[in-house]
Amino acid sequence: MKPFRTTLGLRLIIAFILVVLGATSIPTILQVRALYARIYEEAERRMTSELEICSLVLDRKKRTLTRVGRSMSHNMFLGRILAHDIQLPAKSEMIKGVAKKSLSDADRSEISYLTIVDRQGDVLFRSGNELETLGYNLSGDPYVQEALEGRAAAGYSLMDGTALWEEGLVGSPLPDTVSGPPGLVLKVAVPVFPVSEGAQDFSDTVDRAHQREAVGAVIVGYYFNGEKDVLRDMYLRTGGVASVYTADGLANSSKENWIPSLSRDYFNKPIGKERRIRNYQDRGEIGGYLQLQALDGSAAAVFELRTSTGFIAAARRHLLKNTILYSVIGLLLAMLLGLVITRRITEPIQTLQRGAEEIGRGNMGYRIVVPGNDEIAQLAEAFNVMAGRLNQSMEDMRLSKQQVEEYSNRLKNAHASLEMYSRELEKVNQQLLDSNIKLQKANEVKDTFLSTVSHELKTPLTTIIGYVSMLLEGALDAISHDQRQALEVVLRRGKNLQELIADLLNLSRLDAGRLELRRRYVDLAHEMRNVEEVFSERLKQSGLQILMSVPEHLPRVNVDSERLGQILFNLVGNAIKFTQPGGAVTIRISHPQDANHVIVSVSDTGIGMPAHELNHIFERFYQVDRRDGREYPGTGLGLAISKELVELHGGRIWAESEPGKGSAFSFTLPIN
Repeated sequence: MKPFRTTLGLRLIIAFILVVLGATSIPTILQVRALYARIYEEAERRMTSELEICSLVLDRKKRTLTRVGRSMSHNMFLGRILAHDIQLPAKSEMIKGVAKKSLSDADRSEISYLTIVDRQGDVLFRSGNELETLGYNLSGDPYVQEALEGRAAAGYSLMDGTALWEEGLVGSPLPDTVSGPPGLVLKVAVPVFPVSEGAQDFSDTVDRAHQREAVGAVIVGYYFNGEKDVLRDMYLRTGGVASVYTADGLANSSKENWIPSLSRDYFNKPIGKERRIRNYQDRGEIGGYLQLQALDGSAAAVFELRTSTGFIAAARRHLLKNTILYSVIGLLLAMLLGLVITRRITEPIQTLQRGAEEIGRGNMGYRIVVPGNDEIAQLAEAFNVMAGRLNQSMEDMRLSKQQVEEYSNRLKNAHASLEMYSRELEKVNQQLLDSNIKLQKANEVKDTFLSTVSHELKTPLTTIIGYVSMLLEGALDAISHDQRQALEVVLRRGKNLQELIADLLNLSRLDAGRLELRRRYVDLAHEMRNVEEVFSERLKQSGLQILMSVPEHLPRVNVDSERLGQILFNLVGNAIKFTQPGGAVTIRISHPQDANHVIVSVSDTGIGMPAHELNHIFERFYQVDRRDGREYPGTGLGLAISKELVELHGGRIWAESEPGKGSAFSFTLPIN
């Protein structure tokens, strides 16, 4: 028996050691690898967050420069000086005085230089250089061109040595700076508009700025090669080294004696997500990159934020050392525990073997005694109580029956509760039904009120429009130009209100279900000619032309001609309203083969609309332009009424549009 026991014990020890090593080593290795991956992912997420912070700092600097430039351009004296013909020396001195009074100490600390040019691009003032400004012209600068055209421009720009010297950003003589590397500047150019005659303050001039040409421009800039406050701010916020590179090399860094290393690929193509973050595991660093774009969208420079990841390598070495140490300790403990456990397993097994042999011989009174309370001891006890298990099974069945009866009672109680909840739900449903009836009555009262008020307003409004038209035609007496303009405004607003009342009456009839269609078979070509005649005068005033595309042998359609005209007037009226002079409105009719309907399309070459607005334009009172004092007035009801009329005919309506390329509204009409 001893050789067998020794063999079994040895096998158990080996198996135990292998299980312990597998259960500890493999999960540890996998966990370590997952931990390293998680650490690097966390480092990349942190770098992404810090890049966002740096981007916000750069944007804040750009907004600050814009604010300073606008503050200077909004000076009324500067606008008046640039708008009048004053001799250049006197004008320069006056502008210099305006600049010194307009810029606060805080504004001067935010910018590196300030330059003012007239409408020809000639430099009238430079804050950073006292050289004679006469003769310098910046009309070729794209930022200045944008500003002189009336638009503010902001972006990153590379300035050569001459430009840097002229702005006072470098102090070297001109011959030494011509061949030097370019400097990186965050540049903002703001237009200066002339002060309107009779304006009380600058806001009057701003209101009319879009109608007048710029008389000059204010250019402010921040010199990255010579200033470090932005990079130091990024360093204080993130703790990383913030650097700016141009294609010629390092422009500036928040760390002194920083050794630049940046691939030129970052300047050749946009920096995507896969190239925005880069791990330098051989150096123990991680870097994040942003392209600083010029006015034309090209990469003027690249911003880099680099932080150390040396703590990851140190943690790896420390973790590897601890893993090896703990593995050796675990192996020794596994061998010791294996010996103890093997002894405790083999001895009870031998006792069980002897007891099984005795019971097998028919000695049912034999009892197996195994010390302890483990599985083997429980197995021995199972042999001892085998004879009494039948009685125990019957007792268990009785207890199970009691549990079933208890569960049955619980189900009955639950059923009663469900019935009670069902009755409560019926009460709630009845309350909801009553509320719905009340809402329906309130809606009917609303429709009746709307219809009555609209009808009562229609008659006096018609009288007002008639009297105003008589006054404009001179029926009573001659009127002045100002009176005519005022009466024309009253007439336009009255007609707009009249259209709104008509739309409200139509909506009221549609909601009340009182609008009945008087269908008959009509000729669409004839209806299109009626539309052209109705809008001919308005098309001539708007400088537009209308195009018709009606195929031959077009079948007649079974529709209400009056409602069809209302649909067409709404769609064509909208097309004329949103189309600039010189454009065209096209009405196209098509009959798909073997289809029981025709398709009518009204398209224009107007301003168009964004794609996300197409899902809402058929809603009541919806306006694409929701600003106060919008350019294109309207009630927002025409398309909603058109949609309901088309659907009342059994058709459908949809729209297609693209900003700047016009819109197309199409709907179907049944033939039968």
